[in-house]
Amino acid sequence: MLNRIKKQSISAWICLGAAVLALIAMILYIQNSTTGIMQTVPLKTLAIWFSAISVILLAALFAIGDRLPHWIVSIVMLVVVVFLTVSICSLINNRTDIAGDQWFIPGMDTPEKGACLSGAITCIVFWVLSIAAVIVAAFFGRSEKR
Repeated sequence: MLNRIKKQSISAWICLGAAVLALIAMILYIQNSTTGIMQTVPLKTLAIWFSAISVILLAALFAIGDRLPHWIVSIVMLVVVVFLTVSICSLINNRTDIAGDQWFIPGMDTPEKGACLSGAITCIVFWVLSIAAVIVAAFFGRSEKR
């Protein structure tokens, strides 16, 4: 088992890092969606499901990516990028009212909305970093040293 971990390439480690970043973004999204002014709004689970599937796919690439054909690894990376992008779009769709009140309507901006918006922006940053890591890992090639 230790030899298998030692044989992992930089691409596999970047995929693992992307999984960790996506997991952090998912946890922050859940926290942002269940506290503060979002406490009374029903939780939208699309971003949670797609992030969880992305984390599982990235962990699977780290674990068994060396046994898969290169075209399957490429398709999985593309699916992960699409799923994380949909997660970002879902978050943006759920927070447009708050962003509009905070940035464009002077009388409606409150510290609670500002905190919610800051948390949402933090989630987006982590998802974007995860997407960037997957794209970088795709350029490094296969997930095991040859």
